[in-house]
Amino acid sequence: MSATPLQPGSQASFNLRGYAVIVRVDSDTVHHVTCPDLPQLSVSDGSLSSALSRAEVAIDAILAGELAKGEEAR
Repeated sequence: MSATPLQPGSQASFNLRGYAVIVRVDSDTVHHVTCPDLPQLSVSDGSLSSALSRAEVAIDAILAGELAKGEEAR
């Protein structure tokens, strides 16, 4: 994780659960996390660490849902 806090208007990339995620900081210092490979991922929080934690939980939920869909198709 970045040691320097992200400033409003900036963005950074991180690797979570094997996925590249993009964190963008808006003018109210809210951190928005998205993932090009998981378009359904979109979480926000006031702190970087909380936003990344929420993103990890969301990735786990998305992957669990994809696994469940695959099992239903059998």
